[in-house]
Amino acid sequence: MNTKKFRLDAPNTACFWTLALAAALLSGLLVGVEPVGGDPDRMYRPIKAELARSLAEARLPFWSDRVGLGFPLVAESHAAAFYPPNLLLYRFLSVPFAYRLSMFLHYLFMAGATYAYARRLKLTPYGASLAALSFSFCGFQSIHSSHEWSYHALPYLPLCLLLAERIMAEGRVLPVAGLGLAYGLQLTVGHFQVQSWTAGLVLATGIWRTLESPRHILRVLGVIAGLAWGAAIAAVQLGSSWELARFVGYDDRPFLELAFFGFPPAHWAELVVPSWLRGIPGGPEANYWYALGTTGYEACLYIGTIPLIFAFVGLLSKGGSAMRFWIGVTLATFILAVLPGVWLQGFEWVASLPGMGLFRAPGRFLALTSLGLALFAGHGLDRGGSRVLAWTGLALALVFAATGAWWVVSWSWRPDHVRELGGDRLLIRLAMAGGAWLIAAILAAAWLRGRVPAQVLLVATAAELGGLYYTSTTDWGWAVPVPGSSPILKRLAAEKDVGKVAGLLSDIPLRFGMAPLFPYTGFAAPPPHRYFSAFTQRNVPMNSPLTAATSPGYFFYQHTDLLSGYGATHGVWDGPVDSPSVEMIVQQRDETLDRLVNRPAGAPAHASWRLYRIKDAAPFARAVGRAGDPFAPIIEGRSQKFAYPFAPPDATRSEVTSWDGRTAIVDHDGSCAVVLNRMFYPGWTYTIDDGREEPVSRNSFFVQTAQVPGAGTHRVTFTYRPSYLVPTAMLSAGSLLLALAILGWGAYRRSPSPRKNDADRKDDDPEQHRLSRGVEGGGQPPKG
Repeated sequence: MNTKKFRLDAPNTACFWTLALAAALLSGLLVGVEPVGGDPDRMYRPIKAELARSLAEARLPFWSDRVGLGFPLVAESHAAAFYPPNLLLYRFLSVPFAYRLSMFLHYLFMAGATYAYARRLKLTPYGASLAALSFSFCGFQSIHSSHEWSYHALPYLPLCLLLAERIMAEGRVLPVAGLGLAYGLQLTVGHFQVQSWTAGLVLATGIWRTLESPRHILRVLGVIAGLAWGAAIAAVQLGSSWELARFVGYDDRPFLELAFFGFPPAHWAELVVPSWLRGIPGGPEANYWYALGTTGYEACLYIGTIPLIFAFVGLLSKGGSAMRFWIGVTLATFILAVLPGVWLQGFEWVASLPGMGLFRAPGRFLALTSLGLALFAGHGLDRGGSRVLAWTGLALALVFAATGAWWVVSWSWRPDHVRELGGDRLLIRLAMAGGAWLIAAILAAAWLRGRVPAQVLLVATAAELGGLYYTSTTDWGWAVPVPGSSPILKRLAAEKDVGKVAGLLSDIPLRFGMAPLFPYTGFAAPPPHRYFSAFTQRNVPMNSPLTAATSPGYFFYQHTDLLSGYGATHGVWDGPVDSPSVEMIVQQRDETLDRLVNRPAGAPAHASWRLYRIKDAAPFARAVGRAGDPFAPIIEGRSQKFAYPFAPPDATRSEVTSWDGRTAIVDHDGSCAVVLNRMFYPGWTYTIDDGREEPVSRNSFFVQTAQVPGAGTHRVTFTYRPSYLVPTAMLSAGSLLLALAILGWGAYRRSPSPRKNDADRKDDDPEQHRLSRGVEGGGQPPKG
């Protein structure tokens, strides 16, 4: 039987180099090197640990009582509970390895999807390879390597653009279904900011192609249908996340919050000197950054020195319609990124446009700027055979580099900047950038003269971007096992009857099955969680006389009964707590907590950590009668009576005799209220003795309350049903099945018959093989 042989022709070889170099840069993930501290350890991996526990029990975490005082974890889109890869990875693998493997695979996906999209735009194989590496490891990716949403959602951006191009070129239903599936998967990743860009660019692609060929105007409807199809596939995620966003007020944010985290226009020279702003005193959250309305975690722009050189060549080259489209996108997104720092009123007008006011951090638009520059770099590599054009582009790149270096020096040595940016650190950064430019210019010139193959440029680009990637704002290191590597956490895990854990740990207790009192999530924590925010500040003694000017929650440092009233039994801080209701269990150094817990600018690298036990913590479920709630905390500086959302109870004796996490057995001699230390949220109901279902009420302390009339012993059962779950789940399931059916039918029809396979043997013809390695191959610049 004959089999078609796989040949390493130019497209296959270039794609192999792209994926191989990306895999080599990220290979540490497979052996235990990962982002340490920051959001991965304080939010993403803990949330994924809770997702994994739910999947092990064959359910989804529509609600978790471990996250703060309860949280709709599916709606917290960082869980990405409906994202198919997560359902497999976190069901069958350990959470730490699943997290690293997912990161590894999604970066390869990003490189492969960018390569495929660049090829669709008619870039040659090695031009597409340069574009893919440049985008996958650019400055935006380096500062957001600690943000799971970024490298999970971004691979779908070029994939959706590729499918939009196919829809406009072919007008068939198959790519429409493909776009619906790809966009639907991207939406289930959560966070939704990248998804909003994707929808906008996909629609803009359709409109742009229509302007070129007005006779294809109806194909734009296919693009719109694909986006709507994707939203329908992700309806079950979108519905729950939108409900949570409205509940916490994220659907209407203050304008100044939206405008923060822009890109300072003065930092344009980072393209020339990528390491210019690294290592400044105070780090990425130094006062220097805040004075410019951003942080180092949100503002970064570079694509690599070799790609930047060829981007100049590409910008000078006569490109097709796609390149003109990306010139507009690159300029527009750069303007949006810098607009708050240039013209605040103008950005306010932009934010008032439908959809533009939903997401903060305008500096994140630089992801699209970087993709555009990367595509120009690939386009410039394709035009290396045009001698005059290529050498002109190289000369302009060197002039740009000299101008950027001059700007770096003049900006850094300003009197108000010299302390943060000047000195020996600046000289070292300039020397490093000068060396990179010298090597890049030599390699580019050698390429233009036909002395080095394209693979050398790819390896050099990967080496530079890899070095920058691992020295950016993300702290990389060996995986930190929790609680095993931490003396404080091991002692906490060994404690009995642990309720909520207060203090500085963020979501870390979730990793070993315990519950943080103050949840660290992508959404603002709904009330009453905001009352605990003061207890999450570092290096401030709990009994210190703070003022409202230094902390909105200063009052609660003097009232640890706030913690016990909401069920906190333990707390971890790096300062003393002087309160009769709190006792210290252990105090010692802990290198693991030094690495994982957020350390504000100026705080010492090592702290003396303390584990406390909080006395007389309120139970999760309690019955309240005429005497009122004995655990009612002090709120907002005044003693507040327990307020009922119904007629005040009159029981003189009321007690919850048992609680199993869902049902409370209540013994009472009159009407009473069952109060749960669980956040009030739509969708919760209760029944008494299997009677009529009633919605739970919210009391004055923002927790759930159920009214129990009469007297005797009653069974009160609480149930959570996410709003709109049934209709959105049915819409998602139906849309997904339809997309899979169409794609499956298309694959079946495209599968070659045995007779066609025999005809394909002509592919082995030496002449065809020679032509496949011709001018388009990109292995060497074409002659003449």
